[in-house]
Amino acid sequence: MACISRCRAMPCWSSPPKRGVERGQRFGYGWGSLTVAGPPPMTDQPAPGLLDKALSLLPLVARAGTCSLTQLAGELGLPLSTIHRLAQDLTRHGYLIRLGRGRYRLGPALLSLAAGLRLEDMLIEVARPLVQDLARDCRACVHLGSFDGEMVTYLLKRGFGREKIFSAEGMQLEAYCSGIGKVLLAHLPAADRARYLAGGPFVALTPRTITDPARLDEELTRIRAQGWALDDEEILTGLRCAAVPVRDRTGTVIAALSVSAGLPAMPVARVADLLPLLHRTANTIRDRLFGA
Repeated sequence: MACISRCRAMPCWSSPPKRGVERGQRFGYGWGSLTVAGPPPMTDQPAPGLLDKALSLLPLVARAGTCSLTQLAGELGLPLSTIHRLAQDLTRHGYLIRLGRGRYRLGPALLSLAAGLRLEDMLIEVARPLVQDLARDCRACVHLGSFDGEMVTYLLKRGFGREKIFSAEGMQLEAYCSGIGKVLLAHLPAADRARYLAGGPFVALTPRTITDPARLDEELTRIRAQGWALDDEEILTGLRCAAVPVRDRTGTVIAALSVSAGLPAMPVARVADLLPLLHRTANTIRDRLFGA
């Protein structure tokens, strides 16, 4: 009620004005000639607390292997005294180990926390509803897949409509002739990619399958540069597939996401329309799994 808020805000002049508040002074919201200051404007991003700072510290130590407090203070832009206090607390609880000369590494308490976790299980749980939504929005079949050795394993599959595609969750297929597989191969370290290409021969599943290692290497280089792959009837005649990488917070590719349909439902021109949806879903999976 307006009348109630006025009563709460009304200054009382029966006692001397407090310092900084004088008769007739104008403030934020008011009535007549007097207004009263409101609270300072809220910001969308509150100042980080100690827990936020501690959680920012641990990944830095993980990436470096060992870190000094001075290095951590510089990386996080925090006072050395704050870093020292955080390191003491994390060491006391076993999340850090103090080494000689004031250096720190990750501690065993993190192992006990992670003992019951598998990245693949979390990826499937997070991605499942997003894959379902993508299949509906694209009106096509969507797969999420990852590497298992040198083979692609389908972690998730969601179909759409009456079109049937031979794949199934848990099924494995060759990497060199599938959209998901070519994305994963394209983002392998150079030595691993060279080893894979040297391990042929590559069998042609259709007349369009790329089997020449040199040509396949060129294709993978192009895929890595453009950020997506096309399986253009390379694994099955009459089937077209576009795929994009799913990355972790550091940019490392951990899986790939694809949309597949028969040629009548997926002409080449439609691939360009589907790629933004694929990239958006892949980015959402990353953000939900690892944090935005």
